[in-house]
Order: sequence, then structure tokens, then C-alpha cells
Amino acid sequence: MKVKNIKSFIEFYKNLEITTSITNTTRDRATNSLRKHLRENKSKKVPIFKEFNKNQSKQKKLEILKSYVKNINCDLKDIATNLVFNDGNINSEIMLIGEAPGAEEDRQGKPFVGEAGKLLDKILSLIELKREKNFYLTNILYWRPPGNRTPNSKEISLCLESTVEHIKIIKPKLLILVGGIAAKSLLNSKDGITKLRGMNHYYYYDDNEPKIHTRAIFHPAYLLRNPIEKKRMWDDVLEIDNLISKNNIRR
Repeated sequence: MKVKNIKSFIEFYKNLEITTSITNTTRDRATNSLRKHLRENKSKKVPIFKEFNKNQSKQKKLEILKSYVKNINCDLKDIATNLVFNDGNINSEIMLIGEAPGAEEDRQGKPFVGEAGKLLDKILSLIELKREKNFYLTNILYWRPPGNRTPNSKEISLCLESTVEHIKIIKPKLLILVGGIAAKSLLNSKDGITKLRGMNHYYYYDDNEPKIHTRAIFHPAYLLRNPIEKKRMWDDVLEIDNLISKNNIRR
């Protein structure tokens, strides 16, 4: 093949936003141990943190939660560079929860700031969603698994309680679960992301609180490896846009 053709081929791939590097592993396949953990903990009640009281601001509660997270007995924090806790507008009505930080997230200490995060921002901006204005982000795990491997059931279990408390603090009207691990963990499902996406779900943590509209979408890292799925991702984003408008969710 001529050099000119090779350059054109690479440029074509870049236009599709396919990365020219290869990551060590993927996160979109759930392990049997995770499925077992989800079944065993399906009806588990998550206690409200004793440090919280109704008069505290969201910011104060988040500071308390972050302090709690720093003390979670998770081996990942011993090898990670930074705790990756949150980003975005804490007063927004839309909350995104991903799986775990990647290399760039670990370096900066913020979720979704690497190549996949930039793609997510680009996609959401097409329906007028911007993290600095109208959505909030976090992950199930707060530390990067080595080599970007799939989080195991123990790691998820250690962080899941604080994730639920995170949702309680933000009180979103729309919850967007980014990727299979986040979707399975919070929807208590053994189905993969290809089945969970495109469906109306509801999340609730208390019978006295309203159910939260919930949608599951592909992780943007998956789209970078499988650009053919961008069509289905766009369909999901359009449905989310319609859901936001229909239910008067602020953006």
C-alpha cells in the first residue's frame, strides 16, 4: 500500500474518532462474581450516613462523603495516583455515573476527562448538556483499576454504599448510567448494556422518595473501539433529550 493511502486510511479512522492506540483491557463484560454479588445484595438497605443532617448544604454533605470515601478500605487507592470523586454542577437535575477512572482521570483527579470523556462531552453538547452548567458526574469506583481492568465484585461492593449516598445528596431527576458495570450495579440486573440501553428504567433508594428516571448508555470508551455503535448511542441520546423535555427536567 502506498504511503499516501495509509495516511488517508488513518485520517478516515480519526474522523470516526477511533483511537490509534490499544488499551490493555475492556470493562464492558461483567464477571460471574459480580452477578452473584448483585443477586445477594439486591434487597440490601443502605444506611443513611449519621454525619448528615437536613440543614447541611449539598456542598457540605459532599465534603463529608468525600472524607468517608477516602477512608474506604479499598486496595485500589494504594496504587492509584488520585482519588476521582466528582465533576460538574452539583445543583443540576441530571447525574451521570460511570464505571471507574482511566489513566487521564487518575492523573487529573476528575471523571471523564480523557479521550472517552471528551467524546461524551461532545455527544451530550448536541442536546445542550454541559458539565459546567447542567449535569454532574461521578463513578462507581473512585480509583483506577490497574491496567483499566474490569472492577471486581469486592471493589464495587466497597464503593456502592457511598454511590447510593451520592445519589441521595444530588437528588437528580434523571440518572444516566454510563456503561455496563454502572448499569448492572445500580439497576440490580444481570443483563448486559446492549439489553439495558434503550429502555425506560427507574431508580429509587427510599419508598418515601420519588422514583428517578434512569437510562443506561454505552460507555464512550466502547464507542471508540466500536464506532459502528454510535448510531445506537445517538438514538439513546435523542430519547434522553425527549425525556428531559417531556418531564420538565432543568438543563
